[in-house]
Amino acid sequence: MKKVVIFIGLMIVGIIFFYETGLIDELQNVSAMQTWFQQQGFLGYFAFILLCIITAVFMLPGGLLAIVAGIAYGGFLGGLLTVIGSTVGASISFVLGRTLLRDEVIKKYGDKPTFNKIMNGVNENGVSFLILTRLVPIFPYALQSYAYALTPMGFWKFSTISGLTMLPACFIYAYMASDILTEGLSTSLSIKFAIFGIILFLLTYIPKKIGQHKKMI
Repeated sequence: MKKVVIFIGLMIVGIIFFYETGLIDELQNVSAMQTWFQQQGFLGYFAFILLCIITAVFMLPGGLLAIVAGIAYGGFLGGLLTVIGSTVGASISFVLGRTLLRDEVIKKYGDKPTFNKIMNGVNENGVSFLILTRLVPIFPYALQSYAYALTPMGFWKFSTISGLTMLPACFIYAYMASDILTEGLSTSLSIKFAIFGIILFLLTYIPKKIGQHKKMI
């Protein structure tokens, strides 16, 4: 119990620190983050992965991380770093939700409709429900990791599927950001955007339709 209180206290202090110091705004300042990571050299890789982990564990805004990585490191490396950091962050959140923070997570979110839907979805559809919710933003992404920790799903299954389902979007956003920076607006870029848009649409639309057909939600 003492460890739980200390950890929760650290999380609260961390969140307050991010907001009060303005770092929460810096997380969404693409140009500033790009410059900083490029200046760090090889250490910037680890710093970016750590940022992804912190964003996941503390449930901070992280929607622009793949774009920042694409601008700073290029499409392939940027996408890879984002997938690694986001997967590790989700896995750590899952472990915390299942061990140290389990009672607190249940107390705070256990009666929320989101948690009940995830619980029911996993019980009825197992892995297919995890794939659906990872590809389609039905629930807040960071919160899902803590929610799935309360289900019978195994750690390695959760981590592997989470990583695989994050791959397409992370690489697409990173490549798009990198292409805009290096090539500017062009006909070929517009074609790529159209192709990527179709891929993202299919990745979200098809699982959602399957889920509706199975009455998963």
